[in-house]
Amino acid sequence: YKAAISIGFNPYYGNQKKTVEPHLIAPSSDNRRHKSSCDETILRDFYDEIIRLSVVGYLRPELPFEGLEKLIEAIKNDIQKSEQLCDGTDATTIQEREWVEGTTTAATTQ
Repeated sequence: YKAAISIGFNPYYGNQKKTVEPHLIAPSSDNRRHKSSCDETILRDFYDEIIRLSVVGYLRPELPFEGLEKLIEAIKNDIQKSEQLCDGTDATTIQEREWVEGTTTAATTQ
């Protein structure tokens, strides 16, 4: 799955421990996507489970937000931007996608 990933301390909640929170993004044809402004995906909670992630881009620094609504708005925007970035057609994005999918050829790795 594509993902929007938060890595940090989540200043809105005042966390003392760094966390990694991926929001998995199902394909648009998947019935687990909500019909909302950013097509959120509902799979299930993966808390305390081991999963493998590949971080292939950076969106923004960790920021404190003035209220929960601003935080939710930023997360929805991050989800949309992450999906757009994962669908990119530039050489770097294509190479990363091929690596994640296991379709990298010798020509693209040189």
